Amino acid sequence: MEYTVRNAALSLTVSTMGAEARRLTTAGGEELLWNADPAQWGRCAPMCCPYCGKVEEGWYEYTGKRRQAKAQHGFVRDLEHALTARTPESLTFRLDWPGEEDTWPWAFTVETVHTLTSDGLDTAATVTNRAKEPMPLQFGFHPAFRCPFLPGGEVTDYLVRFESGRVIDLTLDLFDNDSIRYTGVGAWARLEHRSTGKYIQLDTAGYPNVLLWSKPGIPGFVCIEPWQGYPDGEHDLFRRMGALSLAPGESRTWHQRVHLSL
Repeated sequence: MEYTVRNAALSLTVSTMGAEARRLTTAGGEELLWNADPAQWGRCAPMCCPYCGKVEEGWYEYTGKRRQAKAQHGFVRDLEHALTARTPESLTFRLDWPGEEDTWPWAFTVETVHTLTSDGLDTAATVTNRAKEPMPLQFGFHPAFRCPFLPGGEVTDYLVRFESGRVIDLTLDLFDNDSIRYTGVGAWARLEHRSTGKYIQLDTAGYPNVLLWSKPGIPGFVCIEPWQGYPDGEHDLFRRMGALSLAPGESRTWHQRVHLSL
């Protein structure tokens, strides 16, 4: 199922599958999110939860038992979430994971609230540990923005600018070796049109890792990904880079704020 909300500037469509934003459209009809073309990459803006990236060799160890972790970026993005609330400008979804002994034994809840603003979109994702034991947790956002996002032009007409002052020129071979991780980039990252200065900005404050990713040749999209965690070779999920230990009953909220200057 998909649900759509609108304000004067934008419309937003979200799927119950993964509580994933599927379309973000300006009043003038410009699509800002990737169209999930399966020939290239069949997603638009998934969440990475309860871990980021791949787990080494597809398994981790807990209580002396080896358990499966074969899905990249966790499994929250691949489950149906229930729509629990709706306003003219917001949609709220909930996922209750019961715990599964061989894959993820911790019960937890994810509540995701997508809210249109006057200049963009605010997504808040809250994870609550419902298990009786501490739960390891990494979290990240993975939105794919159209590039080019203005009519006409080429990918090479764009760059990524960080609040720190660092600028990444988009070249067709930039992602030939997969994603690129940046640290210390400041409070935001922008996908920016070089000649006009128009941009799509994603807040990155509070996230120690920001990744840029696309397919080789940049076939119509660039992902800007703020991640709290990062994959490494660790088989103890509590010891993975940036991992949190969420106490029983504890909640943690992450925000993804998109600002538009178009």
